[in-house]
Amino acid sequence: MREGQHARMSSTAPVVPDMTGGPSTPASLAKAAPPSYLTTFSSLKHRDYRLLWTSNLLATAGNWIQQVTLGWLVYEMTGSAFLVGALMGARSLPFLVAGPVGGVLSDRLDRRKLLMVNQTLLGLLALGFALLVWSGGVRTWHIFVFAALSGIGWAMNNPVRQALVANTVPRQDLRNAVALNSVGFNFTRMAGPAAAGFLIAFFGPSTNFMLQALCYLGVALLALVMRVRPIEHVVSVHASPVSSFWEGITYVRREQAVLAFILVAMVPSLFVMPFTTGLMPVFAKDVLQQGPDGLGLLLAALGVGGVIGSLAVASFNARRPGVLQIGAGVLCGLGIIAFSRSPSMAVALPLLISVGTAQMFFFAINNMSLQTITPDALRGRVMSIYMLDHALVPLGSFMAGTLADLYGSPWAVLVGGSVAASLILLVGFRFRVFRESS
Repeated sequence: MREGQHARMSSTAPVVPDMTGGPSTPASLAKAAPPSYLTTFSSLKHRDYRLLWTSNLLATAGNWIQQVTLGWLVYEMTGSAFLVGALMGARSLPFLVAGPVGGVLSDRLDRRKLLMVNQTLLGLLALGFALLVWSGGVRTWHIFVFAALSGIGWAMNNPVRQALVANTVPRQDLRNAVALNSVGFNFTRMAGPAAAGFLIAFFGPSTNFMLQALCYLGVALLALVMRVRPIEHVVSVHASPVSSFWEGITYVRREQAVLAFILVAMVPSLFVMPFTTGLMPVFAKDVLQQGPDGLGLLLAALGVGGVIGSLAVASFNARRPGVLQIGAGVLCGLGIIAFSRSPSMAVALPLLISVGTAQMFFFAINNMSLQTITPDALRGRVMSIYMLDHALVPLGSFMAGTLADLYGSPWAVLVGGSVAASLILLVGFRFRVFRESS
């Protein structure tokens, strides 16, 4: 994303900058690819990537703790499935505006310093909210304001964090580093919700927000000691931010492969996450008769599957990743359909593990493929466009919450899984990159 080459790339053969020198094409990358054997943790041999990876663990742990606690808090206070879905939308809507801002900034300024400032502010915000909850003065509108402000911080943070990966590893380890990021995300997705549920049950929700604040401040400290390889900036700080962002839009529209990876990522944001994670507090309490600890276990099961799926991507060099990705997306939708009929925790937990495995296999391959073909000089902006799919979560949450209120959460979850599987299959047939990638 900031490799000093501002090349004009054809839609059939996007140029990929080589971190060690000149540009290379997908064909040359295929020749340079390592043989197909286990390379699961190869990127962790690089000091600064280890620091970034550890900071990702802390940041995503704090995020999962927040998400579980906010959802449970709103449902306990209001009893409204619609408001639980709307809350997830409040956390995601800022990606529509703040995400592009973060992408432009990450291509113009020091990414490490941006990460440090962002996480410090998020930590102070979480600390203030923890004190409000502890005082007993929290109201529903406070929760929505806090969720929206946190969403703004995360929307600006994510493109920076994604772009930093390429600045901490050499070119040959980029694919593995991106996949390992998914491993870390899913490890916290497994441990964070379970921890959050038990902490709510035994210590109350204010403890969770205090823990979240400590996680974010820890990220800022790790960023302080990180040494990021300097990359030449193509984007002038004197250029208009709007024109800089439009440059990223133009690149995405021109490159069909990039466009395909961005479009297919929108499907889970509309029909998977709002209908599973978003409605989980409702499903846990009303269908499975579970408290906050049971909710934590259900979300942790998704995380266990996510770890399995992302480890699989990090471990092997698949010959046809596009085909595997579409297959995993369809299996994810089918797993959600089966989960919607779950009569008990004994049935729900293994189904959620399979859903999490397929979902993260899908996302890890998609992210890895996109990062591999994106020039570093455009990486922040392209990743911010990629993450605009988060801005679709409010629409998905509105649909999920409305369906759950009208027909019950099991039927809502079934609809989400059915539509997700159908749309992913449709996109897979529409774009050749998913059938021909190697």
